[in-house]
Amino acid sequence: MTTILIALHVLAAVLFIGPVTIAVSLFQGQALQARGGDARAAGAARVLHRLSSTYGVLAALVPLLGVAVMFTDRMYFSQSQYLLAIGAAVIAWIILLILIIPRQKKMMGALGLLDPDDLDPESDTLAEDQWEGTKTQLSMFGGIFALLWLIMFVLMYV
Repeated sequence: MTTILIALHVLAAVLFIGPVTIAVSLFQGQALQARGGDARAAGAARVLHRLSSTYGVLAALVPLLGVAVMFTDRMYFSQSQYLLAIGAAVIAWIILLILIIPRQKKMMGALGLLDPDDLDPESDTLAEDQWEGTKTQLSMFGGIFALLWLIMFVLMYV
C-alpha cells in the first residue's frame, strides 16, 4: 500500500505542481500585455488563471498523499525532512489560495475576462494605479511559491 501511495504522491506532484508553478509565474506578464490590448495575451491570461485555480486546488493532493504515506509507514514520522517537506507544501498551497489566486482574479476582473458567474463587481476590480503593485506582488508570491516547492523537493529526495 505504501508503494502505491508513494507512486500516486509523485504522480500528483508531477502532474499538478509543475503546471501550476509555470502558470503562476507567467500570468502577470500576460495580464499586463492583455491590458495593453493584446488579444492573444488575454487568452493566455485566461488559460493561466484557470490552470492556477484548478491545478492549484488539485495540488493539495500532494501533501495529502504525503500524509497518507506517513500513516501507512510510521518510519516517515521519525524523519524530520518529511515533516518539513509536507509543511513547505502546505504553506505553498496556502500562499497560492490566499495570496496568488485572489490577485489574479482581480486582474482578470479588471480586464473583463472573468465569466459572469465568477465575477464579484465589488471585489474583482483593480484601480488603474494598482496594476504595477499587483504585478509585483504576484511575481514575489509566485517566486516564494516556486521556492517552497523546490525546498520540498530537496527535502524529499536528498
